[in-house]
Amino acid sequence: MHKILMLGLALLAAPALAAKPADDDALRVTQFKWLSGCWGFDTADGVYEEQWTTPTGNSMQGLSRRVGEGYTREYDFMRLVTSGGGGFDFVSQQYGGDESRYNSSSVAPNRVVFENPERPFPRKISYEYAAPDKLTMRLEGTSDGRPTGLSFPMKRKSCP
Repeated sequence: MHKILMLGLALLAAPALAAKPADDDALRVTQFKWLSGCWGFDTADGVYEEQWTTPTGNSMQGLSRRVGEGYTREYDFMRLVTSGGGGFDFVSQQYGGDESRYNSSSVAPNRVVFENPERPFPRKISYEYAAPDKLTMRLEGTSDGRPTGLSFPMKRKSCP
């Protein structure tokens, strides 16, 4: 009877033990929940928009597009996921093409930096959140052998 009771207790405790990650949420995409929602800014010839899902399943999906003269001029499918190396990856598919993967090099409560040293531009992608409604995305790298950087000063928008 004692062995059956111990087995029963072990079986009841097993799901609770399996549900808690060993790393205490240090490697959970939920820490980027500040990125979720819709963002954008006006450009000289249209608008730039980014939309991010809420973190679920330890990932976030995003979509960006630049619209000008009534047409989508550029678009990008994006994901934030945990990497096999103990950090996070920003995965980008511009125009639905091949994936480009950037590894996190810096993670702070309201800022994250991703880098891919094999790419000339962008080599570095960063997001910085300023509560309650500002988000700056920055791209850095080289173009024609010269350092280049672009900043996207976005504000929170209502989602369509």
